[in-house]
Amino acid sequence: MKWWAAYRFRVQEEPFDELGAELRHRVGEELRREAEDLEWDAERLRLRARSLTDVAHESMSRGDVVAIKTRLRSPTGRLVAVAGTLAILATQSGEVDVNLAGPVALRVMHRATHGGAATRGGSPSFRARLAEYELSGEELEVVAPELDEVVTGRIDVVGADHVVVVDRQDRSWALPLHTIALVSRSHRP
Repeated sequence: MKWWAAYRFRVQEEPFDELGAELRHRVGEELRREAEDLEWDAERLRLRARSLTDVAHESMSRGDVVAIKTRLRSPTGRLVAVAGTLAILATQSGEVDVNLAGPVALRVMHRATHGGAATRGGSPSFRARLAEYELSGEELEVVAPELDEVVTGRIDVVGADHVVVVDRQDRSWALPLHTIALVSRSHRP
């Protein structure tokens, strides 16, 4: 083969090489975009399947500072335990038990980058936590925002769907569990 034939052959191949490179680039770019879309869709699906308990657990694991918003009280602190319908919030004035199935909203005040906590042992649900308080006889503040009440007293009995609290004036309050947002140990004399 003469030198000009080899040169002509190479010159003719170069446009195809450029075309091949351009096609590979376009196909690669399209595949990357499609993979990103699939990842985004999968993440959205995961987020849609979460419960409030899952959101609280993630905040606890990260060590976020959160506010539990209710109409009557909004304590702020770090979650130290989450199980079932129960979250325990460590505040400056003590621990607050949160009914995740009650009238509450969880707001992340400061997203932590380190320092989260693992779930500790304890009550498996808010109702179980109330049963512990029934046995201990401790004086508590029971926050029921839907009823516009904060009842200070001791838990007399935990029923299937309610709790009976006897206040300081020896009056009995039957509070539906779904109306209770927060319970904390009483700090009043």
